[in-house]
Amino acid sequence: MNSTKELNYKLFAEMHVTETENTVKGSNEQFAKLNATGLSIDFDNGESIKFPNLTITNGEKILLMGDSGSGKSTLVKLLTGNLQPKSGSINYINENGEVINNPSSFFSYLPQDATLFPDTIANNITMFNDHLLNQVPEIVQQVELDNDIHKFDAGLATKLDLDHMTLSGGQQQKVVLARAEVHNKPILFIDEGTSAIDRMGTKKILSRLLSSDLTIMFIAHNFDDELEGMFSRKVELK
Repeated sequence: MNSTKELNYKLFAEMHVTETENTVKGSNEQFAKLNATGLSIDFDNGESIKFPNLTITNGEKILLMGDSGSGKSTLVKLLTGNLQPKSGSINYINENGEVINNPSSFFSYLPQDATLFPDTIANNITMFNDHLLNQVPEIVQQVELDNDIHKFDAGLATKLDLDHMTLSGGQQQKVVLARAEVHNKPILFIDEGTSAIDRMGTKKILSRLLSSDLTIMFIAHNFDDELEGMFSRKVELK
């Protein structure tokens, strides 16, 4: 199993990128809004969560907050199809008011735990898509990763050792943020995506992200008033 681990990582990444590229290229749809109505979910331990109705319109920058256990990550996993609700509906709507049949091609999802591969930093960002390599230097600047890259002799060609992690927690988050940006999906779901990055770095990254045309839902629990005020709307779960 260990001898095939690296190959399996690479095959997974290549299949993911191929599926995404084909879907996006084959569609001229434009995302207009997301409607989530009557969502609820049951857990194996007998607990359940009911969520308020939610509409996210194109270009909105939403900060999702709430106490631990209030369902922030669960809500994002429902919206991205990583969990299935017990009840309710989730519809991504295009500019003509029609339901988008393959919404996964319109969003990137950054979970709390960064998924990295035993390959170069560059390939971890591009997901082995060589057509994106020329964008990587600019992208690493946008996510405040360029100074970190300069610390490695091989730069972006540095190969990650997952057993003895080459990157710090904050650097790993920056790599995953760069991956999301370089693939340029119109919707971005981020779950605690800067929790290991210092406040100044977080502010710089958010300033760039929130000035873009992207539709963003960002989970955070420890933002101060200034960082919270950078978003167009705050949704708080109780």
